[in-house]
Amino acid sequence: MVEPRTALQGIEICEHGGKREKDGAGGVIDFSTNLNPYGQPDFVFRALKEAMTEIKLYPDTESRELREQIAKKIGCKEAEVLVGAGVSELIQLVSLAFVRDRVLMLKHTYGEYEVAAKMMGGTITRIEMQGPGLHVYPERIAEEMKPDDVVFLCNPNNPTGQYLGKNELWQIIEEAEREDALVVMDEAYIDFVENAFPSHTFSTRNLVILRSLTKSYAIPGIRLGYAISSAENIRAMRKIKVPWSVTAFAQRTGSAVISGAEDSDEFLADTRKKIKRSKVKIENRLRERDMHVESDANFYVLDVGPEKAREVKRELLKQGLLVRDCTSFGLPSHIRFSVRKENENERLMDALLALKNPKS
Repeated sequence: MVEPRTALQGIEICEHGGKREKDGAGGVIDFSTNLNPYGQPDFVFRALKEAMTEIKLYPDTESRELREQIAKKIGCKEAEVLVGAGVSELIQLVSLAFVRDRVLMLKHTYGEYEVAAKMMGGTITRIEMQGPGLHVYPERIAEEMKPDDVVFLCNPNNPTGQYLGKNELWQIIEEAEREDALVVMDEAYIDFVENAFPSHTFSTRNLVILRSLTKSYAIPGIRLGYAISSAENIRAMRKIKVPWSVTAFAQRTGSAVISGAEDSDEFLADTRKKIKRSKVKIENRLRERDMHVESDANFYVLDVGPEKAREVKRELLKQGLLVRDCTSFGLPSHIRFSVRKENENERLMDALLALKNPKS
């Protein structure tokens, strides 16, 4: 019998939100995924309908039309864009192309970075986060960097929601250039951040930016994301990308989102406005009971007590409310929940406060 490679022995299947769990009472409101709570814009459905005529054809394995539209929108060359089946595929392509030995990542962050690093036999170094808010300090990342390191940085970070701005990012990228390390910046939730800095304006071969369209437009069933980097970096990733991984439906949807810039921008601006209003209410309600949360993104982590994440998740599920147990992030005392529509947020707040202060 041929045994799997040694590098695979230390890999665990990465946990994700969005599992289709059921309780005994019927429907469940899913706070475990960080999707746009206001659903899909109409132009997404029109694009899917148009794509039905293409199912008899192989999709364009280069996604040329979509790459051209992305390049035009952000002001780069088409050769500097790679389209993939979601950010998760792109993370693996980065690892396949660039991981040699050491991989840096935050202590509490998206689990697929670890899987991709270990897949290549990489040695993982975790960057500590500080305080009750689990803050990221860019100087700690910079201090740890060495030549040939691959640095995975989720911005805003999943699950903690902290966003690093222009000056903080430049501190990291400047060190990467000095040491000749590669920063892989996962911006899957960037569309939910107010006044986010356009990181693609950093011109350097030491940076790969990953972006997702599935979170912003609530289309997780259509796997779609893209990478922005130097033409040399993108060429290396293209060599090992699975052909036809981006379906005709995904390409059509992406084109509708990117080419319909005015409608798309208006949709996202309206989403951010509504989410901001909801976040103020959530934070105020929790603060009344001395439960403090903060986030620059569309989700929160909440400390629910020592090793109580699984228990709290189980109790909430009995009430038809699904949250993310953060044990897989190394946070067994925390849950993560997304910001949904206001009436749904109120249900979750009521349930959380009742669990903290049960009636005697």
